[in-house]
Amino acid sequence: MYDFNRKLLIKYTVEFVVIVLGISVTFWIDEWNRNRLEKIQHIKDLSSIIDDLENDSLTINRVNEALLLGDYKTNSMIKLIELMQQDKISYRTYYDSIINLGFLYTYQTFFMTDATYKSLISNGRINLFPQDIHSMMNKYYEAIAKRVYDNNQIVDDIALRYYNYYHPFSMLFANENNNNGVVSDVRFGIYGTGEFSDKTKKKFQRFFENDKIKSNYTGIEFYSNTINLRNRINVYSERMREVDFERTRISESIRKYLQALNN
Repeated sequence: MYDFNRKLLIKYTVEFVVIVLGISVTFWIDEWNRNRLEKIQHIKDLSSIIDDLENDSLTINRVNEALLLGDYKTNSMIKLIELMQQDKISYRTYYDSIINLGFLYTYQTFFMTDATYKSLISNGRINLFPQDIHSMMNKYYEAIAKRVYDNNQIVDDIALRYYNYYHPFSMLFANENNNNGVVSDVRFGIYGTGEFSDKTKKKFQRFFENDKIKSNYTGIEFYSNTINLRNRINVYSERMREVDFERTRISESIRKYLQALNN
């Protein structure tokens, strides 16, 4: 009887151990597979952020090109106004030079590619990122983005007001360019075909020979507001340098982290 009970005990003990081991192995396999899939998704998320940052780099370069050209042209305009104020050039030479300068600043503005970041915030997977990278991303997509978007609005408002009230020739120039596609303008997909026609040049001349227009372009407000536009372009350039610095820092940190994950 004792041997029989002992055998039963051993049998049930073995069965219990097998069941427990089976359950444990199943849980371990499930956990392993979940971790594997989580890591695959995490790597995809990291790669998507890098892609977004690379896209930001292209946008930053495009904006910086517009800012550099805007800085050059506004400084050129300021020098022209000062030459006119000092009677070193004639009014005809002055406005011919203004015509040649064309549109001073195309106010290209920067908006971050933040779809992946917003998705990570929404689904909570942002919490899987290392704390230092998480903090950098939060600074980039939240604090820096707000500063840039605020500057977007400021520079757009200043530029639009400048063209409407102080440099109205810009509107005539833009209209003629839209009609004839002479000077390259990426905003409208215009790539430039050459010089304006004689008819358009005469239209420009009549515009500047108007007494009210002449008073506007030789007045102090045109000068001071051109300086204001130049200064705002320079402030916006500083913001873009800040954006690119942080963008590069995040991108490099994620690449190093990805390399460590894949090793």
